[in-house]
Amino acid sequence: MTRAWRRTHSRDRAEAWVQMHRGTIEQERYRTMVAASIARQVALSAATTLHRTDWAFWAAASDAAAAIAAGHRMGSHYDILISPLAAVMPSLARSTANAQGGGNIPDSLPEQGSALSEPA
Repeated sequence: MTRAWRRTHSRDRAEAWVQMHRGTIEQERYRTMVAASIARQVALSAATTLHRTDWAFWAAASDAAAAIAAGHRMGSHYDILISPLAAVMPSLARSTANAQGGGNIPDSLPEQGSALSEPA
């Protein structure tokens, strides 16, 4: 997964994030960033537990969570962010996002300004 993340050009990832932000309204962007943040925290915790220091692991998890949250609104950029994680979890490939309509983040996330969105 980390090799696949590193093989993706950083410019391509940046363009995918820009497209995601352009294709979403403020509340959707917030939910996307919450998903990315939670994925990054969980991946970082797992890496710490396993005594792994490869930051590409949690970066790939964060990218993938953002892509899943944004779903169909990302267009072709979905594959750029999801492909490293989809290499080890094939069910995340484009066909799954299209079948589900993307944007699979529940409405029950904390609102902006809550404790989750404040810096630690």
